Amino acid sequence: MILELKRSSDHVVLPVFYDVDPSHVRKQAETLSKVPKYQENQSSEKLNGWRAALLEVADLAGMVLQNEADGHESKFIQKIVTVIQDKLGCVPLSDVQKELEEKLLSVNPVLDDAEGKQLKFQTTVKPWLHKLKEAVYEADDLLQEIKTEALRQKIEHEYGSSTSKVQEPISTPSHALDSALIYSRAEQVLERLDNISKHTKDVLDWKVTAGHRVSQTLPSTSLVEKSVYGRDEEKERLIKLLLSDDETGNEIGVIPIVGMGGIGKTTLAQFVYNDVRVKEDFHLQAWACVSKEFDVFRIWQQIYESLTPERCQSTNLDLLLSKLQATLRGKRFFFVLDDIWNENYNQLEFLMRPLEFGAHGSKIIVTTRSQDVARMMGSLEAQHLRPMSEEESWSLFEKHAFKNAAVGAHSHLEKISRQVVRKCNGLPLAIKSLGGLLRSKLLVEEWESILNSDMWEFSPDESDILPSLWLSYLDLPLHLKRCFAYCSLYPKNYEFERSELVYLWKAEDLLQHKKNKTAEEVGLDYFNDLISRSFFQLSEIRSFFQLSSISDRYFIMHDLINDLASFVSGEFCFRWEGSDSPNSLSKTRHFSDKPVYYYPHETDYHHEAATIGMFEALQQAKYLRTFLSLKPHWNWIFDKKCDILPKSHCLRVLKLDGYDIKELPDSINNFKHLTYLDLSQTLIKRLPDTVCTLYNLQALLLSQCWDLTELPANLGRLINLSHLDVSFTGIKKMPPQMGKLKDLQMLPEFVLDKHNAGENLAELRKLEKLRGTLCISGLVHSSGLEAYILRDKKFLKELVLIWRGRDSSEEGNNPVEEREVLEKLQPHMNLERLTIEGYGGKMFAGWSKYFSSSALVHLKLANCENCISLPPLGQLPSLTELDISGFHGVVSIGSEFFCGEGNTTTTCVNKPFRYLRVLEFYDMSEWQEWSYVGGEENEGGIFPNLEKLVLSSCPNLTGRLTSDSLPSLVSLAVWHCPEFECFPTDGFQSKLKSLDISDFKKVNAKSVQNLNKGLRTLTSLRSLERLSLEFDCDENVDWFAEEQEGLFPSTLTYLEISRLSCETINCAKWFGHLNSLQELVIDDCSALRCLPDSGLPTSLKTLKITGCPALRCLPDSGLPSSLSHLDITDCPLLEKRCQRETGEDWPKIAHIKRMWINSSKI
Repeated sequence: MILELKRSSDHVVLPVFYDVDPSHVRKQAETLSKVPKYQENQSSEKLNGWRAALLEVADLAGMVLQNEADGHESKFIQKIVTVIQDKLGCVPLSDVQKELEEKLLSVNPVLDDAEGKQLKFQTTVKPWLHKLKEAVYEADDLLQEIKTEALRQKIEHEYGSSTSKVQEPISTPSHALDSALIYSRAEQVLERLDNISKHTKDVLDWKVTAGHRVSQTLPSTSLVEKSVYGRDEEKERLIKLLLSDDETGNEIGVIPIVGMGGIGKTTLAQFVYNDVRVKEDFHLQAWACVSKEFDVFRIWQQIYESLTPERCQSTNLDLLLSKLQATLRGKRFFFVLDDIWNENYNQLEFLMRPLEFGAHGSKIIVTTRSQDVARMMGSLEAQHLRPMSEEESWSLFEKHAFKNAAVGAHSHLEKISRQVVRKCNGLPLAIKSLGGLLRSKLLVEEWESILNSDMWEFSPDESDILPSLWLSYLDLPLHLKRCFAYCSLYPKNYEFERSELVYLWKAEDLLQHKKNKTAEEVGLDYFNDLISRSFFQLSEIRSFFQLSSISDRYFIMHDLINDLASFVSGEFCFRWEGSDSPNSLSKTRHFSDKPVYYYPHETDYHHEAATIGMFEALQQAKYLRTFLSLKPHWNWIFDKKCDILPKSHCLRVLKLDGYDIKELPDSINNFKHLTYLDLSQTLIKRLPDTVCTLYNLQALLLSQCWDLTELPANLGRLINLSHLDVSFTGIKKMPPQMGKLKDLQMLPEFVLDKHNAGENLAELRKLEKLRGTLCISGLVHSSGLEAYILRDKKFLKELVLIWRGRDSSEEGNNPVEEREVLEKLQPHMNLERLTIEGYGGKMFAGWSKYFSSSALVHLKLANCENCISLPPLGQLPSLTELDISGFHGVVSIGSEFFCGEGNTTTTCVNKPFRYLRVLEFYDMSEWQEWSYVGGEENEGGIFPNLEKLVLSSCPNLTGRLTSDSLPSLVSLAVWHCPEFECFPTDGFQSKLKSLDISDFKKVNAKSVQNLNKGLRTLTSLRSLERLSLEFDCDENVDWFAEEQEGLFPSTLTYLEISRLSCETINCAKWFGHLNSLQELVIDDCSALRCLPDSGLPTSLKTLKITGCPALRCLPDSGLPSSLSHLDITDCPLLEKRCQRETGEDWPKIAHIKRMWINSSKI
C-alpha cells in the first residue's frame, strides 16, 4: 500500500534496512527466501505481490543499520528524523533547476554585448566580463549537478544500485543530504549573478534591445580556393625557381617568402606545393609547420613522418637525425618550412643540418614575417609579398561576399563594398573574413554599419587583432562565439578533424537543441557556418602516406584567427605547450596538452617529470571541464594506474589518446559529469566497472587499444552513450544488454560472441539510431534469429559483415543456417556501401531481389568460398562500384548475375548495371565461363557505363571481350588470366585510355601473329595514354624481331614492357613514332643485351630499366636530351658503367637531373 501511494503521489519513500543486507532483500536470499508464517495461508497472487514489493524497495536509496548497532538505535532514529526534515524543508531540485536555467538565459544578452566591447575597453569591460563568465560557469556547473542527480536516480531506480552491498554500516542517501547543500549553493550563485548584473549599465552603458540575432548557415562556395587571387606572377616565379638548376653549388636552394601576417604566404606556398609540375620534378615532398614555438625535434619529426610510413616513437634527437639523414641521402627533395619566427642563427643552422644530405637541386621554401630570417636562411632570391591591388582585392571579396553571383544582382551594394574592401589594405585574410561576414546581409544599413564601425580606428599598438576579424567575430551569434572560443585549445598550425570538434562541442553542451536534427547535425551546421566566414580553412598539407580521400576532414585556423580565439577565450582556456607551469590555473575550465620533445641530454627522467609536473599543476584547476591530449605521448609513462589525473569533479571531457596508460583507477566514477572519454591508442587492458556509473557519458572511444579484450558487463547502463568505438581492439564480444543504449548513433564495430551470436544480434536490433558505418564481425552459422536485425536502420550508410574464421577443431559450416543468418541481416534500402566477407553459404540470401530501388552504390563480396553462383547484382539500380574476390566455387557467371535465374535482359525489372562504373574480379580460381561476354547483349552494351574493368588471378577463365558490351571503357587490366583473350575481335572502343595486361596466354611462334594483330587494333585508339604489357614468351620466340613498324599508338604517354625474350629492341621502329611518350619502363627482360643507337622518342622524360642482367651498355649515341629521370635496378653490368664520373657510360647520362641505381641516388 505504501508503494502504491508513492506511485500515485509525490510522496517520498525512505526504506530503513534494519539488521538486513539490502542485497538479500533484492535477491530474496537468506531468511527472506522463505515465506513468513503470517503469509503462509495467502494466495499465490498476494505472495507474488509481496515479493515484487521487496524488489522495488531494495532498489530505493535508503538507510542501513546492521546488527553491530549494539543498542545505538536512538542515534539512528535521530538521523532518520534529520533526513526527513531536510526533505520537508528543501525546495524541490526541479524548481532550483528551472530558476537557474531562466537566470542563465537572461544573462545571455549581457554576455553578447560585453563580448563586443571587451576589445575597445580592455581595462574595464574585459575584467568585468571575466567575472560574469566565471559566475555563469559556476551556475552551469551547479545546474549540471542537479541534472546528473536526477539522471542517477532514474537509472538506479530502473537498474538497481551500482553496488550490491553498502560499504559503510550506516549510509544515508546522497541526494537527500545534498539537496540542502545544493539549495544553499544555488542561492549564492544567483545572488552573485545578480550582484554582477547590477553593474551592467555602468560598465556597458547597456540598454535592453529586442530581437535576437539568428545564425544563418551559409553555403561555402568551396572549401579550398581553386585559384590564388592576385598571386599568379609570384606563383610562376616560385615554380620557375624550384624547377631550375640554381647556382648555389652544393647547398640546398632556400627560397624565403616574406610578408606580414594575413598577406597570403602560406596560401601561396600551398598552391606551389600542390602544383603538378612540382610534384613530378621532386622525389620527396614534405611540409612542416614551425610557428613561434621553435622545436627542432618536432619539425624534423613532421618531415620524417611525411616521407615514411613509419611513426617516430622515439624522443632521441640523435636517432631521429640519423633516420632523417638516411631518408634524404641522395634524394632530390622539396620541403616547405612554414611560419618561422626564430631569429637565432645557431638554431636555424642546426635545423638545416640533416637537410644538407639531399641531392643537388633540392629546394626549400621558407615562409616568414621576419626579414632577418629571410637573410639568414635564404640562398635564393626572397619573394616579398605585396598587398593585393584594389582590383585583385575586389575580385577576392566579390567571390566570398556575393557567392560568385553577377555583380549586377548587388549593384546597390557595390559602392559601399568597394569602400569596405579598401579598409582591408590588400590583406587576403581580412578580405575573405569580411566577405563571409557580409555574405548573408542584404540591407544597405547593415553594410554601412560595418563600414562606419569605430573598430577600423584601432591601431596595431592598441591590439594585435585585425579590425576585420574582430568585426567578423562580433557578427557571430553567441552560440557560435562560444564554439569558436573553444577552438583556442588548438595550437597554431594544428590540423583538427571536423567530426571530432563537433563531438567535443556536443560534450561541452555548446550545441543548441533543434527539432528534427541530431546534435551532430547541428554541430556540422555550426562548423560550416564558421567555414563560410573563413574562421576555418581546409588543410592543404598532405603527407605522401595520407589518403587524399580523407583529407577534406582536416582543417586549420590561420595564426591571426588563432590569436583572436585566444583573446576571446581569455583565462578560461589554457594551452600547455611544454613551457614552465603557469602561475595559476584556478580559473581554467579548458586545458589542452601539446607534447614537446626534448633533446638527448634531457633524459627520459626529465621528460617524464615534465609531464607529471603538468598534471600536478592541473590540480589547481578545481573547476576544470576539459582535458585534451592533442598528440600521442608514446614515451610518457604512468606506472600502474593513472593516479595523477585532474581532480576536478566538473570534468566533462577527458582525452588521453596516445598516453602510455595501462589501467584506469576505480575512482574514475568521481568524474560523474564526464561526457567524453577518449582512451584510443593506449595500452589499457580493462575498464573498471565503475565506468558504468558515468551516466552522462556520450562518447567512449577505445580505438586501437589492442590489449583491451572485454568491456564492462554493465555498459548498458550508459543510456546517454551516442558514440562507442571499439574498432581495432582485442575485444572478443560485446557486453550484454547493449540494446539499452537507445541513443547510440556511432558504433563502427560490433563484435559477436560465437556462443551467443543470436542474443548479441537481438540486442543490436534494438539500436535504431545507428548511423554512419557499422561492421559486424564474428558472424557464425547461428540459428534462433527470429527477426530482421538491420532492416529498420535507415540512417546506416555503410555496412560490413564479416564471418568468423573457423578453428581446425570446430565443425564445418552449415550453408543452410549461414544463409538464414544472412537473410536476417537484410539492410535498409538507404544503405550506400556494403561489404560481405567470409560468408559460408552456397547461395546468397533472397533479400538481394528486394533491392530494385536501393541506394547501394558500392558492393564488395570477398572470400565467399562455398558460393556456387552470384546473386542478381545487375538489378541494383544505383550500383557504381562492384568488387568480387575469392569465390572459388563459382564456375560460370551468366544471366543470374545480370537479371536473376530464369530472366533475360528483356524480362528483368531493371536494365542490368545501368550506372556501374567500376567492376573488379580477383582470385576466382575455378571460374571458367562468362557467358555474357560475347553473348546476348542489350542495346548500349551489357555494361553501358563501365569505365574500369579488372580481371586478376582467374587462371581458368576463357572467352574474350567484345567492344559492344563495353562502350564506355576507359581502363582495362587483365592480370594472370592466361586463357582469356584480352583483345576484342573488333577492337576496343575509342574511349580507352589505359590498358594493362600481364601473363598472356603462352606466346609461341604460332601465336605471335595473332598477338600482333590484337596489338595493331590499338593504333586506331585516339585516347590511349598508358599501356603495360607483360609477356611469357618461349625462349626461341623473338617477338620484336617481327617487322611490324608502328605497333603502338602514337598517343601513348606511358609504356611498360615486361618479360620479353629478345636480345635487342628496334627502338626506331617500335618507339620512334611515339611523339607523346614521357615514360618508358623495360622490366624483367633477362635476354636483353643492348639498346640500339637511336630511336628513343625525343619527348621521353623518364626511363626505367629493371631486371635485365644481360644488358651490357646504353646506346653509343646516348639518351635523349629531354630525359630528366633515369632509374636502373638489378642490371649489374649496366650499373658499373653508369657510376658517377668513373663509369664508361657516365658521359651519356651526365645531363640527366635525377638518376638512381638500385634506389640510390648517383
